[in-house]
Amino acid sequence: MGPHKVFVCGATGLQGGALARQLRALGWEVHTITRDTGSAAAQALTSIGVTVHQGSWSDSAALSAALAGCDGLFLNLVPDMTNPPAEFDDGKTVLAAAQAAGVQHVVYSSGLALPPMPADHFMTVVFKPKLDLEQALQTAGFPRWTVLRPGYFMTNLVAPKVHMLYPGSAESGLFTFAFRPTTELPMIDHEDIGKFAAAALQRPDEFHEKVIDVVSESVPVARAVETMRRVTGRSGIRAEYVEGEALQRAAAANPLLVLQGLLRDVPSLGDAAAAARKWGVETARFEQFVERERGEFDATYRNV
Repeated sequence: MGPHKVFVCGATGLQGGALARQLRALGWEVHTITRDTGSAAAQALTSIGVTVHQGSWSDSAALSAALAGCDGLFLNLVPDMTNPPAEFDDGKTVLAAAQAAGVQHVVYSSGLALPPMPADHFMTVVFKPKLDLEQALQTAGFPRWTVLRPGYFMTNLVAPKVHMLYPGSAESGLFTFAFRPTTELPMIDHEDIGKFAAAALQRPDEFHEKVIDVVSESVPVARAVETMRRVTGRSGIRAEYVEGEALQRAAAANPLLVLQGLLRDVPSLGDAAAAARKWGVETARFEQFVERERGEFDATYRNV
């Protein structure tokens, strides 16, 4: 039987919050840490029985207190775009505290492996700490470890993430892509990342030493846009696809388009979606996600 007391990193966010709710529904004891225990997100966790400790990733004493007696750890860190190496440092601090606490199983939500890029490319710099942390976990000596590599978050197309990834699209409805219309996005619902983590914690021997691409379906970009338009009934949601000089001009306003250009011809990850389904975890299709989160989409695209 898996652990029944788990420390969940990022429980006030999407992935960690999903897992915390799912573990509490199973009757498991859940602990987490946050800088602001009075926030609405922290209070919501407290209301369902999560023990919320005050502290930060660099606060070893607070981490030790929060991890005391925990058998499981869900490691999930948000990249610091202004200081990418900090993610690895924070992860090492959490892992050290987990080892001292006697944690038996670590489930790490990393990031989907990117194709080879120049060493100084922005996304290489941002993702390197995740790969380094994967290696650190695998060699740390924990009795059980699992690495989950989530794909393209469905929440990237709704507020607040859409404002960062696709500036202006929520207001105008127009998405500017360097992807091709046929480029397939390896999509995943954050609730389903929680399901995979919960499954791993419940079946530790089965998930031990496994690195799993967590993808529910590969959705062509054009179909993703059409799905949002059709399900929300907002005909103004549309896309334009740029390359060459047009891409260079657009990238001046949104540098992430350069990454899209590099990924436009990446092979489909449909096989990863099929492999993920073999774990027996039920996942949501993108259309189901849009239907479930219709209120969020309506609020995001209210002017479209």
